[in-house]
Amino acid sequence: MKLHRLEMTGFGPFRETQVIDFDAFDREGVFLISGRTGAGKSSILDGVSFALYGSVPRYEGGDKRLRSDHCFLGDPTEVRLEFTVGGTRWRVIRAPEYDRPAQRGGGLTTEKARVEIEELVGGTWTGRAARLREAGELLSEILGVNAQQFQQVILLAQNKFSRFLLAGNNERQQLLRTLFGTQRFEKYKDDLEQRRRDVQGELDEGATAARTLLDVAERHVVTHGLGPDDHDVDAADADLEARRAAIAVAVQRADYRVEARGHERAAADAAAVEAATRHRDLAARAERLPEPAPARAGPRP
Repeated sequence: MKLHRLEMTGFGPFRETQVIDFDAFDREGVFLISGRTGAGKSSILDGVSFALYGSVPRYEGGDKRLRSDHCFLGDPTEVRLEFTVGGTRWRVIRAPEYDRPAQRGGGLTTEKARVEIEELVGGTWTGRAARLREAGELLSEILGVNAQQFQQVILLAQNKFSRFLLAGNNERQQLLRTLFGTQRFEKYKDDLEQRRRDVQGELDEGATAARTLLDVAERHVVTHGLGPDDHDVDAADADLEARRAAIAVAVQRADYRVEARGHERAAADAAAVEAATRHRDLAARAERLPEPAPARAGPRP
């Protein structure tokens, strides 16, 4: 936020309108507000705080202390502040509640507290808020900090410095997080944590599926005798990698058995072919043999 111009009328020690042109010090970069005690140095900061939030940290008794004691009954009390946030120039006009002469019937009437927020658009001031509540919400959105945070860090009152130093860790952490805009890092952390949980969930689901497949495979290993002779490891006590390695060894044993059975089947098939061939040869030879002569009857006794 950059301050441009502050006008105070009937505010604090000032009865007449006082104008502080902050733009006049642009070339200096950093400037010092100095003066004798009671000259009104703190009143400048009070005017800024009052314009933005309607309160002054060193006056906890209410707005009635904000009106100058030098004002006559008919004198107005008002603060105007122009500032820029994010490339947009704003103007706040705020007045506290005070008594003024009634326009009819004599006596006094109460001038209600009021506020106006205007935005400079194309060189023309355009109204954006004119009610206390909506103005407070708009300013909180524009400034990004509430009155307490603003008055604890940016405009730290003389009698409030120890309050910030003695604040609890959570309070200071929240204040500094808001002040320096570190919420995005909190969001990064939350997003990464959510991604970690999602990946962990997928990993757990994969591990569950892997355990189920390993259980099935280990039952087949036991059924077909593919495990080692000294296989006496509880599956619940072994990790997935050890169980997978054991299954891989069992698969190698199964492959070896399949290959051996394949060789045995090939040998059996070859023997069957050879036996069939010999059978055909023998059958052919048997067909070529002459038929045996009929047997003669012997003499009767």
